[in-house]
Amino acid sequence: MKRLLTAAIAVSVLGACHFHSRSWLAKHADDPTPTTVVPDTQPVVRQEGTPAPEEPKKESRWRPDRDGHASANKPMGRSSMASSDGRTVGMFLMANDVNLSFAKVAYAGAASEDVKSFARRMLTDHTQIVATIRGLIADQDVSPSDDSAGEDLRDLSTLQRDSLRALTGRAFDSTYVAMELDRHRAMLSMIDDVLLPRARSAELREMLASTRPIIAAHVAHAEQLQASFAKR
Repeated sequence: MKRLLTAAIAVSVLGACHFHSRSWLAKHADDPTPTTVVPDTQPVVRQEGTPAPEEPKKESRWRPDRDGHASANKPMGRSSMASSDGRTVGMFLMANDVNLSFAKVAYAGAASEDVKSFARRMLTDHTQIVATIRGLIADQDVSPSDDSAGEDLRDLSTLQRDSLRALTGRAFDSTYVAMELDRHRAMLSMIDDVLLPRARSAELREMLASTRPIIAAHVAHAEQLQASFAKR
């Protein structure tokens, strides 16, 4: 009797699980397959003599096409990589060109020698960064391209340059330093949140990573200048 009761309970549980599974599958049948799989990076320590586990077979990732049929999620081709890197390079090149254009205005119009020295540093460092970018473009055969974010940056910088040229003396100096501080902070965020995640080639990622400390040093320099203005 006890065995019959146990068996009946087991059948009921399995039936409920089966019904729930079928309901869940029906409800989520049209859900897209996740395209990003985070690998387990935790190292596995194996005792001596323990056979190594078999490597799991690589499975194809599938996603529905426009007609609702399953199609293979093919890896990004060379042309797609070039297009993505072209937008990344284009945005970074424009950001550095903008800094150069402001530095030229500031070097000619700054009243303070400290601000003029800062502008000279911007000219030197961003000229070198632009040269590095153009060297990468030539080596990797990447064509820089614009996108909406780059166009917005260009339009905003034009307005800011016009407003800066209308100032003189301390107002010019403090406004220029504040603009450069905001712009370089934005560049750090752009490198971390947009450019590095979007970069495909190892050479481009290395260039962006090596440039980041230079931009961070500019932020620190601008912060020092801004603090000195507050004390005057």
